[in-house]
Amino acid sequence: MNRMRLYLHRIFRRPAITHPMPIHTRRIPDGLLLDFEDYFTYVIEAIADDEELLAMFLEIVDDRATSREHDGWEPEELLVEKLAERVGHEIPFRGRALAALADRLRAGIPAPTVTIPQPREGGAAA
Repeated sequence: MNRMRLYLHRIFRRPAITHPMPIHTRRIPDGLLLDFEDYFTYVIEAIADDEELLAMFLEIVDDRATSREHDGWEPEELLVEKLAERVGHEIPFRGRALAALADRLRAGIPAPTVTIPQPREGGAAA
């Protein structure tokens, strides 16, 4: 059932941001999911198409595969930072696109819960 719901979402989703990179939203019971599929695809393609970025990524993979005791130092962290800097890790929102995203995020805020007080037993308090 969840898979069917995901398929229907992909067919009928409306992007919150349409230019230059669409960002979609999907409501869930307690909020929203932001769908960055197009940005994720861009990152994968950027790494695959650039030999230097691909080599950096493969070095990260090799570093993570090397078995070692964890001493708090992660050698691949610097490479991940360099890779993120080269590919880009921020998505700009400007003007109408920012307003549209803000409206979508506001609409996704779950309604506040209301508590109904319990009636007192034995009549009203004096």
